[in-house]
Amino acid sequence: MHLYGNWKETKRLKSDKTEIIFTDTIRLQFLVGNEYVYQKHGGFIYKGVYKVNGNDLDMGARGYTILERKPNKMVLQDDGGIYTFEPDLTPANSPAAAQMPKETPPMPVNSVDQMVGHWSVYKRTSDKTLSQVDYTRVLKMVDITGGSSDGKLGYLYATRDADNAPSWYANSYQGQVLYCDGKDKRAFKVLKCQDNELIMEEDGITYFFKRFK
Repeated sequence: MHLYGNWKETKRLKSDKTEIIFTDTIRLQFLVGNEYVYQKHGGFIYKGVYKVNGNDLDMGARGYTILERKPNKMVLQDDGGIYTFEPDLTPANSPAAAQMPKETPPMPVNSVDQMVGHWSVYKRTSDKTLSQVDYTRVLKMVDITGGSSDGKLGYLYATRDADNAPSWYANSYQGQVLYCDGKDKRAFKVLKCQDNELIMEEDGITYFFKRFK
């Protein structure tokens, strides 16, 4: 499960439903690739990777139970209380918004031609805890060539692949999904390709690539 958007705390209750008056308003951002930004008003900004298992939200140093999640409302609970959030509509030029990092909304990647280049992984996140990592499948780089006479759109390399022996090749791109064949069939959802960053996701694992010169 993925969470999205910017959220601002609007109500806080004790576990017995008694309302709490508060000034340390919590702001949350859920970003591409299961990353989050967390801040209580006037406090430190924390960044990390979140995981959702059923109704459990694991944010590393803190954890919540998701009581409710709708487009315009999210309710979380921990041992300290119950927290209601609504979409954060704070003006971008306000002091509160200025403290939180800015993220440019990704534009749709409608064509494989937008992805042409040599891309190397610089970060990887997962929406669940991995008991082990299969380095024969985890990607280290992608070469997108675009259309060619052999019908291949590019090549994908696992961590243990030699630089001249990719395990997969891309054979089609439809609906922002890069379909691949080779050692086996794979499909990667393309989440972003702009500002020298390519982000793709497969089965809860998100790959962040850059074109290093």
